[in-house]
Amino acid sequence: MKRSSGYSTEKRTQILEYLVEHKDEDVSVKDIEKYLASKELSVNVTTIYRYLDKLCGEGTVMKRIDEKSGKSTYQYAKPNQTCHNHIHMKCSGCGKIYHMDCGFMDEFKKHIFEHHEFLLDCKTSMLHGLCNKCSKTVII
Repeated sequence: MKRSSGYSTEKRTQILEYLVEHKDEDVSVKDIEKYLASKELSVNVTTIYRYLDKLCGEGTVMKRIDEKSGKSTYQYAKPNQTCHNHIHMKCSGCGKIYHMDCGFMDEFKKHIFEHHEFLLDCKTSMLHGLCNKCSKTVII
């Protein structure tokens, strides 16, 4: 008799689709749970965590700890991008995540290491500020 893995391929597909649709955001397990409920799919929270851990292990998803809540958030790591090798920027206004994937990053990481004796871990690094759109709403 075949043992059930606890979640179907459809549920896995829906979780991955949600992550891809929200690739420029950090999402929580609660966000995924709400999405699955809206699709009338019942999934145990532990199962969602296990699948996210699997995706993190594969490099498909990056896990971060939200600085405000201390809870884990997840972001889809786009294929063919070097998400684990560059810093991300998060808009404090709208929450969108931007990829700082440019040649300057190598120079920046080298400077940090050579002048400050600090090896930067890009996959967990996040700069916070305001995107161009949100910065226009700030009254100076």
